[in-house]
Amino acid sequence: MLKKTFVSLLFIGFVVSASAQDTIPKNYHYVGVQINQLIRQILNFSSTSTAVNNPYLITYAVNSRVTGWGANFGLGYTYNEFNDGDVFVERNTKINDLFFRVGFEKKSTFGKRWILSSGIDAVIDLQNNTTKTVQGNDPNTTVETKNKNNGWGLGPRASLNYAATDRIWVGTEITYYFKSLKNTIETDSRNGVDDKTTDKTKRFQFAVPAVIFMVLRF
Repeated sequence: MLKKTFVSLLFIGFVVSASAQDTIPKNYHYVGVQINQLIRQILNFSSTSTAVNNPYLITYAVNSRVTGWGANFGLGYTYNEFNDGDVFVERNTKINDLFFRVGFEKKSTFGKRWILSSGIDAVIDLQNNTTKTVQGNDPNTTVETKNKNNGWGLGPRASLNYAATDRIWVGTEITYYFKSLKNTIETDSRNGVDDKTTDKTKRFQFAVPAVIFMVLRF
């Protein structure tokens, strides 16, 4: 059911976005970038700052200038590869995570510079973590562990923005997604000892408004 809902919203969202290209005067376009790391570096916050659990680094929305209704997209991608072994064990880890969402929303203004957005999203999480260890540079001791945590979700989202200028906004958002996830841990070794475990979880995931976006409207 969640997969069908996601595909349907994705298709309709792209149709709305494509239609907007032919009627640019009737719509606003919004491109947002998460700037928490930039703010932390500029203000030199300590390493104990509250962690941000919003994975969407880039957002895009297209909304009617008249009604405020439109489509919203979010994308987050992380790739990290590092070695953290020692003289006895060589260990290499690769993290490859993709987060995507698509949904509908309505933007409303109140006051002179405040904008409230509310809507509902379908989301997809694709998280892959692979770790390979080798003892004493002996390839026969190689053990590779693959941890995959993938799933779908659906839920409401609300954002609050402040228009610093007519084109530049700063804002935050709050989400409450229901997610159905499948976690698979697979271990392969050269000595023939292999293992695979799979479990499924369903949960409501709440993201506090700790993330800050800089948004360009055009």
